[in-house]
Amino acid sequence: MGESWFVVQTHPRAEEKANRHLINQNFATYLPRYRRPIRHARRDVVALRPLFPGYLFVHLDPDGCRWRSINGTIGVQRILADCDAPLHLPEQVIAEIKAREDENGAIKFRTTFLRGQSVRVLQGAMADLDCLFEEMRDENRAILLVSLLGREVRMQVGAEKIAAA
Repeated sequence: MGESWFVVQTHPRAEEKANRHLINQNFATYLPRYRRPIRHARRDVVALRPLFPGYLFVHLDPDGCRWRSINGTIGVQRILADCDAPLHLPEQVIAEIKAREDENGAIKFRTTFLRGQSVRVLQGAMADLDCLFEEMRDENRAILLVSLLGREVRMQVGAEKIAAA
């Protein structure tokens, strides 16, 4: 099979710990993160959070290394596997995630839309709904105009949940 990327499931909120211990065992890992504004100690700060909570990626050759030792690593629940072989990801998936990183290694979500541009909601109760982009509330939230019952209604959604229509 050769070297490929594999998905590792971690314990809740233990992505950093698992990543550190896998690196200590000489595994090549990738933990994509994004910037998230949070309130801590009465201050607004920006923290790096895992893009996929509870998961990280490891690059290895399952035929040439002892990949089962990953399951016993501190912070790791298991490597995702099907019977006796770990499930690999296409290289393109990781390449696309890495392509969205900024100069500091954080994933960039924000795509700039123009006021009045047609957008589509990708996830949630309003999935596949066509809307008009109104404005960005902050880095993570967009305000959209939706036609409901013959009038325009403002709706707030996560910026990562919309795409150009």
